[in-house]
Amino acid sequence: MSKPIAVVILIISMLFWNAEPMERASYSDDIKAGMCQMTVEEFDLMSRVVEAESDRSDDLEGRVLIAEVILNRVESADFADSITEVCNQSGQFEVVANGMIYSVGRTDMSDAAVCEAYKRIQDGEAPNVMYFNNSNYAYGTPYCYEGGNYFVTV
Repeated sequence: MSKPIAVVILIISMLFWNAEPMERASYSDDIKAGMCQMTVEEFDLMSRVVEAESDRSDDLEGRVLIAEVILNRVESADFADSITEVCNQSGQFEVVANGMIYSVGRTDMSDAAVCEAYKRIQDGEAPNVMYFNNSNYAYGTPYCYEGGNYFVTV
């Protein structure tokens, strides 16, 4: 990589990660996906899942926690190894199985949540949330109730 390109990447990185979460949503899909070490397709899928699963709330923090669940699962030996496989895993995300992710679409808030979840995990500031649902704490260790969902760690 040439020195000028490396400098440009460094500047974009600094601007991106120092921006407020909702400001990050204004960047292009290529930049958002790249900064989160995802393909554009993975970023799009994850943002759609986050948006569809958060239909009960306008809460950014609830969306961040949903995104953290997906990213934590990718890193867990108990789940698939990619964002696409985790999101499409049978019995895990009803909004994928029923196609709701395509009728709801993405929003700036869901894009911001994906970026913020990635940042928190990289910074070691994210809880190890692995499951959520909207009816109660089903199993695991209760973590919090946020944005219409109960989140648990294991």
